[in-house]
Amino acid sequence: MRIWAHLALVILMLICSGLGRAQDSAAVRLGFLLNFARYVDWPESLKPGAPLRLCLAPGDGDMASKADELANQVVQGHAIQIRKVAHPSDAEDCQIVYLPVNLPAATLPSWLVVADRSNILTVSEIPDFIEAGGMIGLVAEGGRYRFDANLVNARRAGVRLSAYLLKLARTVK
Repeated sequence: MRIWAHLALVILMLICSGLGRAQDSAAVRLGFLLNFARYVDWPESLKPGAPLRLCLAPGDGDMASKADELANQVVQGHAIQIRKVAHPSDAEDCQIVYLPVNLPAATLPSWLVVADRSNILTVSEIPDFIEAGGMIGLVAEGGRYRFDANLVNARRAGVRLSAYLLKLARTVK
């Protein structure tokens, strides 16, 4: 059964990456966030049965307007809860924070400090995001989305990325 789940992840990510051309990119990026949530070993700070909070930093209206579509999903026994957060301190009880590409550059370090301190997976399309301290960087490439992962940044924050997820990454640092 486990092999089927991993095969399904591969197929879904390939499909989602190809849909970027035909559908709006917000839905594709949300699909990636959902799949990232499925393949992360969450730290003990996420109690069994507690909601998994996916938080969106301000600046991407398309993501914010479509994010509620994930609210009925369950990941690893945790119901997805969508929150829109205005400031880094608002994200302290999140498990995933999506930082939009148009996030003011001066605020990025504050978001990343909170993520490191609070076991939060950070995902963004900001160029060179994983070099700046982020964990997963979405990259639009040839009409598709791919992703890069930074294991050092993830481990520092106490977030473990599945080997199956890492196999799909464009690059792993």
